[in-house]
Amino acid sequence: MLSSFKRRVKIVATLGPSTCSLQQISGLVSDGLDVARLNFSHGSHDFHRELFRNVREAASQADRHVAIMQDLQGPKLRVGKVKAGGLELKAGDHLLLFPEGAEPRSSLQGRIAVPISAEIAHAIAADLEKGARILFDDGRIATRVIEVRAPEVVVEVELGGRLTDHKGMNLPGTPLSMPCLSEKDLADLKFGLEQGADAVALSFVRSVKDIEILRQEIRKVTNNPPLVIAKIEREEAIEEQDAIVAATDGILIARGDMAVEIGPERVPSVQKSLIRACNERGVPVITATQMLESMISAPTPTRAEASDVANAVFDGTDAVMLSGETAAGQYPREALQTMVRIIQNAEHWKGDYSAHREALPIEGSVLDAIEASAAFSAKQVGAVAIACISNSGLAVRTLAKFRPDVPVLAVLDDAAILRKLAFIWGVRGAVIPKLVPTDDLFSVVEKMFITRGWAQLGDLVVVTAGIPTLRRGTTNMMKVHRIGSANGLHHT
Repeated sequence: MLSSFKRRVKIVATLGPSTCSLQQISGLVSDGLDVARLNFSHGSHDFHRELFRNVREAASQADRHVAIMQDLQGPKLRVGKVKAGGLELKAGDHLLLFPEGAEPRSSLQGRIAVPISAEIAHAIAADLEKGARILFDDGRIATRVIEVRAPEVVVEVELGGRLTDHKGMNLPGTPLSMPCLSEKDLADLKFGLEQGADAVALSFVRSVKDIEILRQEIRKVTNNPPLVIAKIEREEAIEEQDAIVAATDGILIARGDMAVEIGPERVPSVQKSLIRACNERGVPVITATQMLESMISAPTPTRAEASDVANAVFDGTDAVMLSGETAAGQYPREALQTMVRIIQNAEHWKGDYSAHREALPIEGSVLDAIEASAAFSAKQVGAVAIACISNSGLAVRTLAKFRPDVPVLAVLDDAAILRKLAFIWGVRGAVIPKLVPTDDLFSVVEKMFITRGWAQLGDLVVVTAGIPTLRRGTTNMMKVHRIGSANGLHHT
């Protein structure tokens, strides 16, 4: 009956050239896509407009509530255009970093000129100090600052290599004062909100202030704000993780830039710490970056990649994410199908290997008490599911925090809210006509379960709701209900 809900951990997949048509996206939706990520570091507004349209159409055809997450580029720390073929750098070389489009002011004697994006040159020169590290191309080239003359910086190469156009830069250990949103981000944000993005991911978050700034910009455009997802990549964010988790709607563990910023050896422990912090608060957390990276060009993953996905499931992640595997890979559907199988196998063994801590109800919270009791009761009585009737989705998110053993079925009258629940562990759902206090609540639930094939006559379900008003913030009831009893039907 509920076999389609066997998988509890959600899947986020990045769309791109390999997955942009309606047919390609429909394939991902049928394979189990929960959230489509649109990476605004690449592609025009026209390209992304088509992605929005195709995701909505594919989801409608499949009767699925697939969310769309707009991932903003953030301040782009990158090299400009260098000479054809790139620059061959070796240890001991001195580089002069200067704003692209300008002429170097400092002497080039004994130095190699390297342009960097003009939008960030002045800002980073103001933040850098002698001895600071600057890494290029995901850490493949390492340098150290020996002189700062804003907006120019002189560095010495410690680990050499070939530096080519537009490679990224990282400044580990240097707090950055530049704005969290660039002019491009603001234009992209306005576009994404107009298209109806369900969530917006903010890159290079440093503190709660960055999240507040994004929310302020969102309020200028819409009264129906999307979820705000904080991408954790920098040391400052890790140090402020508890405050950031409390202030945001979700966390994305961006392990690529994080590894460059803090060192790859720290990433596993930081990942576990972030997941635990999110689980305790009931905040959804996405584990991302290079999860099945080899499947960009191969039809099967490496053993290490399979273990990586499974361990994220054991850690308690709400979702796992595919990036280049689906955006530009040769095997996008195979990558998503593989991830589904790994998740399902890991969840089968979660009782033996899970590192997820059991969440405790917040003392004094009626909502926590009701939903924790629902999770416990469903297991005790052998219920097939928990139906959570909600207006805002808060009760559903609270219930999911307690990781019930049976599917959580959100019952709402707003498809937009149901899409936002696509990020939440274990939650599926349905949109029903708006309930009013005079409705026979249990008849409505029974009809939904039976017509959708989610339960049979005689099955037990647990129902939570706010009665008699059914208004937002009034959850006060939990009932163990037998399907068929509301209409005088009997199980035979």
